[in-house]
Amino acid sequence: MRHATALLACLLLTGAAACSTSDEPETTITKASPTPTPSASPTPSPSKEELRLGDTASIAADTKFSAAALAYDDTGVKGVPEALSSGQKWAVLMVKVCNQDAEPISTSPLVWSLAYADGARVEAAGMNAGELPQPLYPMDAKVSGGDCVRGNIAFQVPKGGRPERVLYSPDVVDEPVEWRVL
Repeated sequence: MRHATALLACLLLTGAAACSTSDEPETTITKASPTPTPSASPTPSPSKEELRLGDTASIAADTKFSAAALAYDDTGVKGVPEALSSGQKWAVLMVKVCNQDAEPISTSPLVWSLAYADGARVEAAGMNAGELPQPLYPMDAKVSGGDCVRGNIAFQVPKGGRPERVLYSPDVVDEPVEWRVL
């Protein structure tokens, strides 16, 4: 009887372990430190509030890469005035994405957005004309292993408001990576 009970317990544990595996890659996001620090144990992923403009997030999904929202500016940004909707002004977000894997990755400004305290979100304008501050972030760029792409992304934002967060939502992450705009 003891052998039958032990065998049943073993089969149940083996079956549970087999059922819990997944073919989906697990995405992890961690804040990259400017200099490596020795650590005896792994560092847990930071909460979204810990990332601020200028911080770099290391992302491990199908590939390993990093992303950084470097700076936000909505003061005196010139673009194409005729393209602005009423009550709007131009803003730019300087971002950088680096491929830390051997396989190339694709990047796009369209996966970046701005989030406001009232729940409103503003998507990238996808514009690259006018007097927008250079360099502009490229549309659909391929980034080789070990290479980076950096540039400004244009947004039409409401006059008199300021976003509270920058969101980065490529398809390989389950939820957006967020930076606080201070």
